[in-house]
Amino acid sequence: MIVRMIKALLIGAGFSMALGAPAPALAQESITLYGAGSLREAMTEIAAAFTASQGTKVALQFGASGRMRERIEGGDKVDIFTSADLGHARKLVDDGRASVMIMFAQNALCLLAPPRAGKIDSNSALDALLKEGSGRIAVSTPKIDPLGDYTASLFVQADRIKPGATARLQSRALVLDNPPGSSPARSGDYFLDALTDGRADLAIVYCSSRGRYATLAPDATLVAFPEALRVGPQNGLAVLKGAKPEAMLLALRILSPQGQQILAKHGFLAVALPGNP
Repeated sequence: MIVRMIKALLIGAGFSMALGAPAPALAQESITLYGAGSLREAMTEIAAAFTASQGTKVALQFGASGRMRERIEGGDKVDIFTSADLGHARKLVDDGRASVMIMFAQNALCLLAPPRAGKIDSNSALDALLKEGSGRIAVSTPKIDPLGDYTASLFVQADRIKPGATARLQSRALVLDNPPGSSPARSGDYFLDALTDGRADLAIVYCSSRGRYATLAPDATLVAFPEALRVGPQNGLAVLKGAKPEAMLLALRILSPQGQQILAKHGFLAVALPGNP
C-alpha cells in the first residue's frame, strides 16, 4: 500500500528517481506547510521529527482548510498543503497550482457532550442529537471548514436511520464561524466555549481531537458516531508547483511508517500502515 502511494506521489510530482536510490543532496532551506487546524498537533510532531533528521526547518501555519487554500490562491508561497478533506487539495491540482494530491489519513466524527447531557454512547449519539427539548448543536462552517461539510453529510445520512432527522438536525445547528482576527477561544476551543456559555448543548467535532478535549475538558464525553453514520473524513496532501525539493521529502515522511504512526497516535486512521485499507 505505502509503496503504491509513494510511487503515485513521485510520479505525480514529476520525480523519476528510483525508490531505492539515495536522495540527492539538498540545500538546507526552510519549507512552508499550511495545514488544517485538526492536523496541528500531528503535523507539528511530524515536522519536528523531519527537522531533527534532515536539518530542514518547517514553517507551519494552521486554520480552516478552505481559508488556507484561499490564501494559497491569493499568492502565499507554500510548499505543502495538508487538508482535512480531499476537495480543497484536489482544487489546487485542478487549478494548476499543485502538482500532485494524495490521501494520507482518515478521521471520524464524534459527538462532544458536557456532563449535563447525561450518559451518551455511540449507539445513543443520534438519539441525543434528536432528543425532544434538547438545545442547539454546535457545528463548523460548511465550505470553509470540511468539518462543516462532513457534518452536513451526517445530517443527511441520519435521515436513512430516522426519517425526518435531517430537517430537525438542521434546525438545531449553531454554525460557529471564527474568521481570521476573531478573539481567541476562552477555553482554548470554540466548541467548548459554546457548550460552556450555554449557546449549544452538544457539538460535532473530529474524533482526532480526543486528546485535546481530554486536556481541556476531562469531564466531557466524546463518542464516535456508529458505522451507519460514517461520512469520511479523508485527509488530502498537495505538493505545490515550484515547491522546494525538501518538500517532497517531507511529503514522503508524512506517508512513511514513522509519519503514519504519529498520525495514528493523534487519533487519525493511518492509511499507509500494515492492516489498514
